[in-house]
Amino acid sequence: MRLEHFQYVVEIAHCKSMSKASKKLYITQPSLSTAIQNLEDELGFQIFKRSASGVALTEKGEEFFKIAEEMVKQLGLIKDLSDPNKETVTTLNLAAVPVFCNALMIHLIQLLKRNHPQINVNIMELRPTKVLPTLVSGQADLAIGTFSPSTREQVFQEAARNNLIIEPIYEDEMYCFLHRNHPLAQNLSVTFEEITESGTVPAFFNDHVLMGSYESVQQIDTEYSSNYYSFTDRSSIKKAVAKGLAFAVLPHLMAYDDVYVNSGMIIPVPLADADVTLTNYIAYSSRNTLPKSAQLTIEIIRQMYREIEEKHKQQKRKIEKIISDKRNQYLLY
Repeated sequence: MRLEHFQYVVEIAHCKSMSKASKKLYITQPSLSTAIQNLEDELGFQIFKRSASGVALTEKGEEFFKIAEEMVKQLGLIKDLSDPNKETVTTLNLAAVPVFCNALMIHLIQLLKRNHPQINVNIMELRPTKVLPTLVSGQADLAIGTFSPSTREQVFQEAARNNLIIEPIYEDEMYCFLHRNHPLAQNLSVTFEEITESGTVPAFFNDHVLMGSYESVQQIDTEYSSNYYSFTDRSSIKKAVAKGLAFAVLPHLMAYDDVYVNSGMIIPVPLADADVTLTNYIAYSSRNTLPKSAQLTIEIIRQMYREIEEKHKQQKRKIEKIISDKRNQYLLY
């Protein structure tokens, strides 16, 4: 019997669900279920009754829960014996893909500095295929990655082999980034055919492993096989678009808090015929208890993505209303 077993029992009893408790405890659900099963085998009685609707304490489980709750409370008091005014500075190693670094990294640093100044963040910006290996090697405590429908299985297989938890957190869409004076910039949406017929040169992100998974992007690549720009950084892509030299197909998140988009130099337009999503996820190891600094950072990241999702929904509702109003106007005449 280990001290964390008491925490497990308390959290499960509060959540009445193994899956919800596993998320709060930052371990996988199978690992949590196995730990409770081993504990029950050691004690010789069942703590929880399992059912399709969740879990509930047994009669003996109720007694064990009271003891466990008191143990957890006492452990908290022991931790409080340390000087409450002395905050130990910790360094969190975070590996993240370019889309996160572009859109949210500065905001994350600001929130940590304001709310948790004891946490220093060491940032590693990496391509999607390079993110998970940093967790495996121990270089990173947390990772923010992305996968498309075609790379999803590969990501989850790699996570399963290395005891990593993958938490999908945000579904992004591909948009067309256009110069403000581009003839299609004021459209409510554009198609790949319209883009190719406009004669504008595309600017590609030079990451064939990522972009090759998008059949729609490959379609544009074929059309412009002899006339396109290829960059290794997002800043050059956006600068080329802002100067009217090119257009780019990028995740919508790239438009968040972007200086070119905010100034109106670049207009992100939804792609009407692109049904490929880009899933953003948080990843961390399930082998060890997650440090408090990592837990706090994860909560902040979750909240940031929730706010982004709500803003995106509001924006889509406005666009849908404009389209609806235009259709009604057309029908009236």
